[in-house]
Formats: sequence, C-alpha cells, structure tokens
Amino acid sequence: MGKTKLKNVDYTMNFWRGCHKVSEGCAHCYARAQEKRFGRNFDEVVRTRTWNDPIKWQREAAKTGEVKKVLTCSISDFFHPGADQWRKEAWAVIRECPNLIWGILTKRPQLIEDRLPCDWGEGYPNVCLGVTVELKKYLWRMDTLRDIPAKARYLMAEPLLEDLMPEIEDHVEGFHQIMAGGETGIGYRPMDLQWARNLRDLCKQHNIRFYFKQSSARLPQTGMTLDGIEHHEYASAWDTYKPASAPPLAPTLKEAA
Repeated sequence: MGKTKLKNVDYTMNFWRGCHKVSEGCAHCYARAQEKRFGRNFDEVVRTRTWNDPIKWQREAAKTGEVKKVLTCSISDFFHPGADQWRKEAWAVIRECPNLIWGILTKRPQLIEDRLPCDWGEGYPNVCLGVTVELKKYLWRMDTLRDIPAKARYLMAEPLLEDLMPEIEDHVEGFHQIMAGGETGIGYRPMDLQWARNLRDLCKQHNIRFYFKQSSARLPQTGMTLDGIEHHEYASAWDTYKPASAPPLAPTLKEAA
C-alpha cells in the first residue's frame, strides 16, 4: 500500500483486506496469492492499519496544489458486505481528501446503492466508480453501475478473457473510460490483442477515454503498448477537476488493531 509503481495511479489504499471469488476473473486473483504468501486468510475481511495514510497524502497534495490518483481496495472489494461496519468511516476519509481522486472498482455493483453515504447526491466529485467485466455474460454490471449517480464511471476489462464485441456497444452509455488488460501471473490465460483493439476502436467511436494496461504475460506490466502506442487516457471528468475545500481534517485516525 502507499506509493505504487503502477502507471495509472499514484497510491493504493486498502481500508480492509480479504474477499471471496464471484466470477471467472477471480480464478487467479493476485491479491489472494499475495495474502497467502503472508500467511493470511483471504476469506476473512479484516480492517487494515493504514487509515492515516490518505490524510498525509491529502496534506502533501494540497500544499503543492496537485491532484493524486488512488486505487482503492486493491486487495479486497470496497463494497464487500464483510466491510459494512467500517465503510461509513472510509467514506468520511474519502470526502475529506479532495486532492485525491479515488478509483473504486467492484465486481459487486448490485451492492453499491445501499452502501453509498447519505450525502452522496449525484456523486462525490473526487470519486470514479468502476466495474470489472471479463466476459460478455457480466456486461450487466455496466448497466447496474449506470443507474447509480456518479461524476465518472469506468470499465475495467481485465483480465480480458474474451472479445466483448459486439454486445458491449449496447452497454457503454454513461461510461467515461474503458481500461483493458490481459491476465498476468502463474497460469495466466492468454488475451488476444484484437480484443483490446476492438475496445480501443469502440472508445474512439463513442468518445470514451481508453487505457491499455498490459498484455497477458507471466510478469505484470509486460507489453504495455498496443500496436506500438501507449494508451493512457483518463476519464474526461479529471481534465478540469479542481479540488473543493475539504472539511477540517482530523489530526489522526485511531489505528485499528
């Protein structure tokens, strides 16, 4: 957690860790493998000890007038029901850090509506909600997310396990970015680059930003260009984003045991 080598975000923040498999994209979950190496039970959702980190990042970014991007819950799912007891406090941290843009990705969009903060309104201006779709049969996740108010929505087609065309064309309305990438790690399932090209071309046709993460490979961040070109486009909502004044930040958050 903290600063990351990923090109599409500046930090990763895990309010909790642990998750459960919900679809084929979870088969080779990197987070499950990582937690197993640490001797942790990934089937148990547990609060982490790093809740003060975003407060520090916010102060640093506000001081320099910068905006930083945060990948949220990379070793869990922000909307996992096992974290219901801590989510209200997590939303408070997110709200109090306007210089941090929070990308919140889920495979459980049907759980979002009942887990939004009471002041969500049309969406927090510094939150981008996303869903993962690895196979055509999960395109319904995009429809579910579209019905939820948000300043920006994105699709994560990773690990991309089949060509999503042409069916995806009926689901892209209301989305501002599509990210695509192949599976990495031991036993990775191959991705045909044509599947990613099709998403790239779809984005161009529908004026949607496109981000290509990597090809399928043993090691992460392998083959990060598509036909020799880097595609690192972010949702248009961040083109002119200006952090609003945040409520006074608490000096610290109590560290969890």
